[in-house]
Amino acid sequence: MSPNIRSFVRDLAGDLLYATGITQPSKRIKDHPFSIVTFHRVLPAELLKSYPINGIAVTPSEFEWFVKLFKKHFICGTLSENFARWQAGEVTERPLLSITFDDGQLDNFVYAQPILKAAKIPATFFAVTNGVEYNETLWYDRLAYAAVKAGKSPVNIVEQAKTLSVGERLNLVQKFEQEVGGLARPDWDGMMNWQQLAELAEYGHEIGCHSMTHPILPLCNDTSLQDEIVLSRKILQENLNTPITSFCYPNGDADQRIINLVEEAGYTKAVTTKWGQNNNSNSPFTLKRFDIQGKTSRSRLGDLSESRLAWRLSPYFPKRM
Repeated sequence: MSPNIRSFVRDLAGDLLYATGITQPSKRIKDHPFSIVTFHRVLPAELLKSYPINGIAVTPSEFEWFVKLFKKHFICGTLSENFARWQAGEVTERPLLSITFDDGQLDNFVYAQPILKAAKIPATFFAVTNGVEYNETLWYDRLAYAAVKAGKSPVNIVEQAKTLSVGERLNLVQKFEQEVGGLARPDWDGMMNWQQLAELAEYGHEIGCHSMTHPILPLCNDTSLQDEIVLSRKILQENLNTPITSFCYPNGDADQRIINLVEEAGYTKAVTTKWGQNNNSNSPFTLKRFDIQGKTSRSRLGDLSESRLAWRLSPYFPKRM
């Protein structure tokens, strides 16, 4: 099937499913679903041009459009708030949805927070502790920025690096940075600090933990995992003076050893990158999420599509589309 025909079929199917009510969120309330959506970066178009992993970024205007649609079709709250309602079996007039942000990037505070505030919607922000403490660029951003400067494909190199051990990955990052003359992150980029995270908490948002350094957790030894899962939570709680009960697995990777430690550390739930809605059979420590992108929420004509987004947030969306 050619890309043009595929796009036409996709749009036609999305519109028909929405028009008949099949993918409208309100029609699925009887199933008592709990949806969690994932964002990473929110960057104006001019900054997005210089960000090498643009597949995990949306513009402020795109984010505002998503927020309005979420508010229209769902009851939005922090992960902890809606998780508690969902676990209790509370009957609601609309399905539950929580907006989550991974990594604790500065642009979340600068561009996403004002939009959430205007919409009066609280979200959950998963922070990487060393990123907050030292404004430490995450390894995948360091590698991607350096790869671009070296004339390489950043996405391919980052994906390959995820299979390496912690030491091998750090060596690769340092190798690329040495090749291009040091840290290649632009001046506008950075991580949120303690004051900004505290302000988010004061606004009613939830702060969750996303590890100490954003490693691939199953590749870490037991000693490192204590820092990444247990110590990181302790540092967040001490600096923010608020309970940290939600964990986000970096890159979505977790084995039973990781899951057990997250539960033992005092978290009450954890999110993955596995696609889909959550139902009563889901473990609190392997919650599914929908990764949200501007590109995949647009019709073949380039417009943001309500029916397209509704389809993607439904159980009926085929991943190959």
